[in-house]
Amino acid sequence: MVHTWPLASAPATLSRNDNKDTVLNAWAISWVAHALVTAPSQVLAGNIFHPERNTIAFSDPVIVPGALSVPVRAAGAGPVLTYNLSLLVGYALSAWAMWWLAWRWTGHFGAALVAGSLFAFNAHSLVSMGHIQAIHAYGLPLLLVALDALGNPRTRRWWHGALAGLATALLALTSGYLAIFGIVTGLVVLVVHGRSWVRTPWQPLVAGALVGGVLLALPLVPVMRAYRDMRATHGFERSLDLVAAMSANGPAYLATPARVHEGWARAVYQTREPRDSLFPGAVAVLLALAALALPRSSGTTSDGDRTPDRRPVSGTWRDPRVRIALGLVVVGLVLSFGPATPFYRAFYHLVPFASGVRAASRFGVLFLTGVALLSAYGVTALCRRWPGAAPLTAGLALIAVNAEAFRGPVPYVPAAQPSSVYATLAGRPYGVVAEMPFWWRGIDVPRNANYMLASTLHWKPLLNGYSGFTPQSYRRRADILWYFPFRTASFDELDRAGARYVVLHLEEYGSQRRDARDLIEASARWRAIARDDDTVLYERVR
Repeated sequence: MVHTWPLASAPATLSRNDNKDTVLNAWAISWVAHALVTAPSQVLAGNIFHPERNTIAFSDPVIVPGALSVPVRAAGAGPVLTYNLSLLVGYALSAWAMWWLAWRWTGHFGAALVAGSLFAFNAHSLVSMGHIQAIHAYGLPLLLVALDALGNPRTRRWWHGALAGLATALLALTSGYLAIFGIVTGLVVLVVHGRSWVRTPWQPLVAGALVGGVLLALPLVPVMRAYRDMRATHGFERSLDLVAAMSANGPAYLATPARVHEGWARAVYQTREPRDSLFPGAVAVLLALAALALPRSSGTTSDGDRTPDRRPVSGTWRDPRVRIALGLVVVGLVLSFGPATPFYRAFYHLVPFASGVRAASRFGVLFLTGVALLSAYGVTALCRRWPGAAPLTAGLALIAVNAEAFRGPVPYVPAAQPSSVYATLAGRPYGVVAEMPFWWRGIDVPRNANYMLASTLHWKPLLNGYSGFTPQSYRRRADILWYFPFRTASFDELDRAGARYVVLHLEEYGSQRRDARDLIEASARWRAIARDDDTVLYERVR
């Protein structure tokens, strides 16, 4: 609530709907919550880009945030309130998951709180409020808990395999990026633990793999089929040139929205053109360096519980968990620069689904994850060094990382109220809807997001749409419907598309608003059935 303030003061009306990706994701989680209750088998069949199939898969699926939003939507919350509550829940769950991971690894409660804060509230997450999938990242720490335990024969239990399957499903059902992050994380853990994976006992590993595989397959198989069909029909790979344009650069690791750094960070944004915001924080960097420089305890006991083994360790590198954190820092940093490094090209061609990544800069999330874990070890080392001041040391570190990350008050905008014609449309029989203007040019297509948000009141199929992928069928149709109602061909195209309703937004037509209305009425094909200021709802004359 503090990091997103003043959102909690008016969560039903404040929004970041000035960002069309926010509107897209608000529609998506509302659709998922609606479909899971009314027709679970159709959860991927979003009502946009009619008659395309599985349109939720055109962008990140956000099925997990949508599933968590079912009670909120069932209680009558609108899409704005649903999104804002999901945002708060996502931050809280991500912080908790990293806290649990760091607590198990370090055995120190306060240090784990520091790691949880750094993972949930950092430069990247606090500029990503419009991308709900980036906030619901709790599957990543849960996957690390499971894979690390499975890689150690002394801590291996069957439920760790189940947790690995569940965490992977959470990642893949939230975001394609998170799914790739999970694959990379698994590779880092596999390399660090090395031969310990093949040591006995085998029974927990086999049992866990079976249970985890079932938990992973049940929800994920339908999603993978949808992506397979999309790849076959529309193509899925992103070109390396596109990836290069959306990769991190040096200034990205200096960019932050934090108030305490506002003076120099503004200059970074205005003059250096950073391609993301990935500054880890000065306090986090110092704590991570302390983790590498100071001797520590050896971590958890052999049975894998959270009770620390306080025997001193002479070197940091003996702890495989520290090596995992360092691996995430290095791999995340390198991959975030995309094709600028030779490693990314190999990654692009060899790792499953890597060719579908567009914004390579987001691999910086793995860098920030590793820094958060190292910071927990740094706090632990400082508390061991000065045991009498341990609570004070951990408390000051917790306050410092949150104060440094704070960007409030966040600039929100009031959410626009939908026209009353949508309530009329909700009560009408089933039929395809076309919203006009039918945005045509690439830079205008995101303006369809407002139509999508309004469709949450009626859920009828919509010819319009906006997503991470725009199908060719929409582009071909937009070439004609952009000229509605000024060309006869646009009326014919609506008939071919099977449209039953048209919502006309007269304010978008400027000086031609009267002509637009008169042409529709003169066509004798459509009749007005509802009006509200500058919005008119038409139904096809049968």
